[in-house]
Amino acid sequence: MNELIPQSSKELLSTIGNYAKKLGLSAWVVGGAVRDFYLGKITEDVDLVFDATQESVAGFCVRTWGGEKHRFSQFGTFRVKLNNGLKLDLARLRKEKYIFPGALPEVTFTTQLKEDLFRRDFTVNSWALSILPETFGKSCDPYGAQKDIDSGLIRILHEKSFLDDPTRIFRAIRFAGRFGWKLAPKTERLLRQAVRDEYPLLVSRDRFCRELMKILEEEKIKEIFELLQKYDLLKFAWPNLKYHVALEKTQDSQVRLGILVLSLKDKGEDFLKSLRPTKKMSHEILSVLRLVQQEVCPLSPLSEYQRTLLQLFLPHLPSHALEPCFIHGRELQTFGLFGRRISGVLKKVRYAQWHGEISSREEAIKLIS
Repeated sequence: MNELIPQSSKELLSTIGNYAKKLGLSAWVVGGAVRDFYLGKITEDVDLVFDATQESVAGFCVRTWGGEKHRFSQFGTFRVKLNNGLKLDLARLRKEKYIFPGALPEVTFTTQLKEDLFRRDFTVNSWALSILPETFGKSCDPYGAQKDIDSGLIRILHEKSFLDDPTRIFRAIRFAGRFGWKLAPKTERLLRQAVRDEYPLLVSRDRFCRELMKILEEEKIKEIFELLQKYDLLKFAWPNLKYHVALEKTQDSQVRLGILVLSLKDKGEDFLKSLRPTKKMSHEILSVLRLVQQEVCPLSPLSEYQRTLLQLFLPHLPSHALEPCFIHGRELQTFGLFGRRISGVLKKVRYAQWHGEISSREEAIKLIS
């Protein structure tokens, strides 16, 4: 099965495998990377597992190719971001136990690859290839990953999978939409039951938001939203949230988030706050939301992000609607206006500019004269 590992990845993986052997470790590439290797897709995220501590390997990767490493002590993993953009997750073989539904798992280490593969979300991601020099590319596929990939099926590994980790419900939909696959009959039945029992509510909002942002990064966003609607999952994101055609016009997840906020109109602000975005992102989106709600042009220049968001969400908006108001509030004093009259007239000008009724400063002055 050596041919499964693409030429572009062989040098890196064999170098890591050779170093692991010097340390007396067994080493495999696992999960989504193997799936993508088999499908002939380029991947920039590679999961590696070892049968003992892998910290030295993480340090070796940074020294060899440059980059930085981060440790996640709760799970005994290291994430290495190489200077070439490749992301490596290095973990020890482990088993997981869920103390209660929706909780993060308790981790115990194992030396059995099969046990590690069984904790994966779906069979298509429970595939491993050795990267040791003497067995490079040797396959370990105990749960039928290759068969299910060939059949285009998403299948969980055990009946309590969705209960243990309800984020797998959304991951199943994401993969189904991305690859054009279907849920295996039993998996589909269990997913529908999980929705009826409201399993997604067992997950913290932070974890749910991370899954939502991953969905918004997907190329086939329309297909995924159709599946989310089919399985009645959008309600867990926000009541009455729906697909919007503007989502297809960009693959920028932040812009797509803004589109969803705008599509919810007066409920958009509460939805955005529930996602806990950065202060900067929240300000940018809410500023645009205010303009859309009031139908007025901005008072100050928009950022590139805000311009893109408005252009995609309201493609027929006049170009001048994106520019700062032709007249400033202080200028209106020269027309003998004061107090509330200034704000009223300014809003009138901004409204006219938004709707394309005026297209220059001269026309704005005529409007208020």
